[in-house]
Amino acid sequence: MPAPQKGYKAINHRDTQYRWIMRNTRGVNELVIEASAPVNGQILVAELPRVVSWNMVTDAIDFANANGWTPNETAEPYRCTYSRREFHRAD
Repeated sequence: MPAPQKGYKAINHRDTQYRWIMRNTRGVNELVIEASAPVNGQILVAELPRVVSWNMVTDAIDFANANGWTPNETAEPYRCTYSRREFHRAD
């Protein structure tokens, strides 16, 4: 999947609207997701492998929501990594 060229992209997942962007920092692909509605909500940062697919966006949202991500509250970024075909919480 090619990274978006400019700005955030919108996605509606399970009746909630999110904004996401792929970026490459320090030679690592990162997926940054935030809920569209709240101001200063907690963001999700997922470290991805070199080969990325579209369903990783929704998989990252599902994993984070099930494991303590609170996109409507202010907090430090929620970090996770993708390895062995699933997401894991980064410590």
